[in-house]
Amino acid sequence: MTDSGPNETDERLVAAVGQYALGELTLGQAAERANCSRFELAETLRASSVELRLGSEATGTARGELDVARAVR
Repeated sequence: MTDSGPNETDERLVAAVGQYALGELTLGQAAERANCSRFELAETLRASSVELRLGSEATGTARGELDVARAVR
């Protein structure tokens, strides 16, 4: 007989989504706690109707990633 209840992964994801929604964690921190990528968590947040916070921190991260990509060329 298998247990159809929530598993540890589900519980970690639910906790991470809740902490992100409350502003306690950044997207990256929540993804790390949920053991998934930022992109996977962002999709989960959208599906859960949780508004993504794309403020200066996300912009700064994106600019840094863009600078690295430009340097690679």
